[in-house]
Amino acid sequence: MKQKVLFLFIFVLFSIHLNAQSTSGKSQKTLNINGRIQFDYEFLKRDKSSDWFNANEFRRIYLSIGGLLSSHFSYKLEADISKTTIGFRDVYLKYKGGKLGNFSIGSVVEPTGLDMATSSKYIPFFERAMLTSLQNFRWGAGFLYENYHLFKEHAGFQMSVTNNGKNSEGFKDLNLSAGQNISTRFMAWPIFEPSQNLILHLGFNYAYRPYKDLTFRPENHMGDKYHYVFPSGKKRQTVGFELATGYRSFSLQSEYKMMTVANNISKNYNVGSFYILGSYFLTGEHRPYTHGAFARVKPKNDVEHGGFGAFELLVRFSQMQFSNDVVIANPGNPKEVNNLAFGLNWYLTSRIRFMYNYVITNDYNPVLGNIQGHLLRVQMDF
Repeated sequence: MKQKVLFLFIFVLFSIHLNAQSTSGKSQKTLNINGRIQFDYEFLKRDKSSDWFNANEFRRIYLSIGGLLSSHFSYKLEADISKTTIGFRDVYLKYKGGKLGNFSIGSVVEPTGLDMATSSKYIPFFERAMLTSLQNFRWGAGFLYENYHLFKEHAGFQMSVTNNGKNSEGFKDLNLSAGQNISTRFMAWPIFEPSQNLILHLGFNYAYRPYKDLTFRPENHMGDKYHYVFPSGKKRQTVGFELATGYRSFSLQSEYKMMTVANNISKNYNVGSFYILGSYFLTGEHRPYTHGAFARVKPKNDVEHGGFGAFELLVRFSQMQFSNDVVIANPGNPKEVNNLAFGLNWYLTSRIRFMYNYVITNDYNPVLGNIQGHLLRVQMDF
């Protein structure tokens, strides 16, 4: 609690200070104050059980300050205060080099794929697909280079080198000799006509990381986790492929990722995962795309101007599959987890939406059967 109070106090003072300078006309500094709130209900049960798991939580409460320090330098300070401790998110200083690209130092989003690149404000489902669990966390503390000006503005490249500290502890890493996370991503949009929402996105990503157990949930945030170990594991490598396309109100995106865990007896453990996601707007909108990620949906007739907002229908299938040696090392865990999800999003405005997901998880449990979940969210950002 003391950490939250201290953060809010610093946040307010910093905001007042920068606002006073930016409005005085004596400084080039700019100030943007942003935030988001996501409040969820989840209702989960097994097919062969009569008991429902009912819960609610603030999934995210973000506060952020960002802006310009000069024509070439920008900054951002963002934290999640929904838990009992403050979790760092975007906390960086960025140099904008124009055609040479941007350089950031601090807590940055690792470039590991299309789903991870898209902000939680804009992802269509409650949770990202299972394959995103193959990395430690969306953010890491270190360095990021990004350039979206390649091949006449039709391609981009990103690379990060980050450490292994915990976000809830300020990304402090007291064992740098254990190794860093190296992530690279190349993406191209050879077809891109924003006026028609006509896009074709292609991407490739690679990451090298020190060893860590794999823990993930089947695309809900309050249900049980699966925990896999890889005996004598030393390092992890992941290779990923991305594909997305859109035309008018319809869009489709998919990713495949393979993780290989090497150990000290020349044996590799393999985990493969993919998803395919479809989106269609009943009211004629589309999912905007920019710089290798999807962006904010803007209703044609929002409720503030007498309309009904935008309605989006969704479907996603995703799978996580483990090689036989992983299954042998983790008795009782499934060899495969499949997720089928349906969703309905109602965008009252571009910054307020209600979300509903129905998720069916098949983890081949012969005793309890599949997991079904009803998920409800209210989301706003400013």
